[in-house]
Amino acid sequence: MKKNLLKTLALSLMITLPFLVSCQSTKGEASAIEADVYSEENEENNADEVSALPEVVRTPKEEEALTASDSIKSAKKKTSRLQDMFTLGNRNEIMFCEETTLFTTGLYGKPAQKEAYIVLNTKDGTAGFGSQYLAAFYYVQMDEKARNKLKKAVENYLSDFENKRLQRKGRNLHKQYGTMDAKLQWGSLKTSTPNNGTGTFFLGYSFENKSPFFTISCYPVMNNYYETAGDATTRESIQVKYYFTKAQAAALVEYLSDEKIAEYLGYSKTFVPEEMDEY
Repeated sequence: MKKNLLKTLALSLMITLPFLVSCQSTKGEASAIEADVYSEENEENNADEVSALPEVVRTPKEEEALTASDSIKSAKKKTSRLQDMFTLGNRNEIMFCEETTLFTTGLYGKPAQKEAYIVLNTKDGTAGFGSQYLAAFYYVQMDEKARNKLKKAVENYLSDFENKRLQRKGRNLHKQYGTMDAKLQWGSLKTSTPNNGTGTFFLGYSFENKSPFFTISCYPVMNNYYETAGDATTRESIQVKYYFTKAQAAALVEYLSDEKIAEYLGYSKTFVPEEMDEY
């Protein structure tokens, strides 16, 4: 009787164990993003397809409406208790909107894939993105002027990529598409980022392991929160550099467009092109 029972148990384990191991090995693994393929020759490549970036054209009536910045600031009054529960440290400031991916500089100086978030700052009306960066969590927060510069930079990068104008080496490629002023906000957790400072961010690109990436980078910025916290925090941020494939860069611009911000806030806002004059 005991032998039969042991045989039954052994047979069951042989059948179920491979299945359990298989499930356990795939749980929690994020799908890896492939780097873009680039060739100087004018030939088709198998890189990710990128749709055209959104173009926003406002009618005169819409100029009287709230700006994106004002709409974001008013969003604090519209957050639910459930949202507040998941934004402990920044419950009156950070609003999480989208999940996405990007690359940051890893421990060995090479791009490392990270999960990231598109966020709105209801305190100052900015919009941006954030991810884990080494030992802390960082957000890059942009006003409308900065977001427009980012959009133009990405458009130029995509054009240079498709028309084979990218250079593999150069001194100033990290700021090939200009600069933008933005706020860097960081802390130990994504819901607790009291450290902040404003800096100049460079918009450009770089080749990493033969693949090009659009880049957003910034030297360390002075920490405004140091005056309050003192030696409990740091005087400045680390130097940050974010890398994006073509698809990731285009997605970032779309996520930070006025249309998407309106969706995040629950507003229905339609942009209608003005009719052209006839002569």
